Parts: sequence; structure tokens; C-alpha cells
Amino acid sequence: MTTVEHYVELPPAALPRLALPAEPSRADIAAVARDARDAMGVPSGPIPHVTRLLEAHGAVVLELPAMSKRVDAFSHWYGSRPLVFRNPAKNDKARSRFDAAHEAGHLVMHLDAEPGSRIVENQAHDFAAEFLMPSAEILVELPQRLDWEALYALKRRWGTSLKALVYRAHALGAFRDTTYKRAMTMLSQHGDPEPCDLGPREAPLLVEKAVRLCEETGVSFDELVSRSGLPFELANEVYATATMTRPRLALDASEGEKPAAREVLTLFPS
Repeated sequence: MTTVEHYVELPPAALPRLALPAEPSRADIAAVARDARDAMGVPSGPIPHVTRLLEAHGAVVLELPAMSKRVDAFSHWYGSRPLVFRNPAKNDKARSRFDAAHEAGHLVMHLDAEPGSRIVENQAHDFAAEFLMPSAEILVELPQRLDWEALYALKRRWGTSLKALVYRAHALGAFRDTTYKRAMTMLSQHGDPEPCDLGPREAPLLVEKAVRLCEETGVSFDELVSRSGLPFELANEVYATATMTRPRLALDASEGEKPAAREVLTLFPS
């Protein structure tokens, strides 16, 4: 991206960097997530597109085709530019949104933290939960009992997985321990993908648009790669992955059999 920035002015890096107490509590993490939303100009309610929000604040989001399936994403500050690397193998919108918010947590909170630490990962997880589903807003919408239809509706509204919603309901006291364990057991038995598919993952756009702008001004992709010093095959594969889109089949739910999104409701009766 350093090479691209010689030709294209990218959005300024405007992700906030917020300090944590020495031994932060969950309440401290939640407060930082709310401060981050405020600093990024996020209004109340769900975030329409988490990846685009990060890109608008100067983060470069890349999808690396050679990542291990055990790795969801990782992030790093490259000078003043935040970078997020994601695994495109898991084509799940709810998962990609949570991964993006999780990495935002690292970039916002963890300036010198040891990568891979369980404590640090848990903090980023709690950040993502509050960032995507602010407690003051989601708590009044969560059901007080295991109601799958209500959880499906919340999944579609907030763009988060059922597992994240069940975890959130338990953490905020809406679900008792027994309800939480029963819900997680049912989701585990169902396996992946979980019910109520939201469609393809959120895709980054910044790199693709930057390269196209370069090409419009007479700087070809091949020239960018040559100037960057990266192996052409690697750069081409990364760019192809970053720009990969999949068409989505649309069905008329008023005709014929019920669509799968409704049929799946019977898997988890209330």
C-alpha cells in the first residue's frame, strides 16, 4: 500500500487509539468500545457495514488466500496505517463483521500488547460485542427466554451470529446459565453454517478502488507490483482475492415451497 499511496491519496488513518487501565474490567472494555463508536461517528443502532467503516477511517483491509483455516484474521499498525488481514475461506457475513470488529478492538486498544495472548483476545472479543451490539440498546431487544424466531430477527437486524447473540444475552443477564448452555448445545449440534444465513461476507473495497484509480491515471497494476518489490504471483493472488465477488441467487418466497430461511425455524422450536 505504500507504493499505491505514491499515486492515490487514501482516506486518512483516523482510527482512535484509546488507552486501557492496567487491569481493565469488562466494563472498561465496553466503555472503550462506546468511545470508539463515538470517535468514528457511529450513530445508535446496528453498523451497516463494519469493513467499510474501517476503510473509511483509513484501515487497509486485505484478504489473504494462503491463510490457515484456523486463523480468522489478524491486524497490525504499519507506521500510521492500520492493516487488517482476513481469511476469505469462511464466507459468512456475520462472522466477517465480528472478525472486523475484533481486529478494530486490537487496533484501538492494544498498541504494545503481546499478540495471541488469551487475555488480549478476550478483550478484543468483548470490544467487538459492545461495538456491534451496544449493551444499552441490545438488552431491551433480547428475549428473556430461548426464542429462536426472536434471535433470528435480531441476527438479521444487528448482523451478528446466533452464537454471538446467545453469548451476549448471557453476559448481559437476559439468559440464565441453563438457557445459555441449552442454546449453545443446540447450535453446536446443528454445526456450521448456523441457521438464518445472512449471505456472503463483507468484502473490502479500498484496495480495489485505489488500484483502479492508479490505472485510470496511467499506472498499471503490473507497474505497481514492480515498484512494490513483491513477487508478482503473490501480489496478483492477493489482489484477485480482494476483488473476488460472488453473484447471489434471489428466489421469490411467494412461489412454490417455503425458502430455506423460513424452513430452518423448525430446527429449533421455542
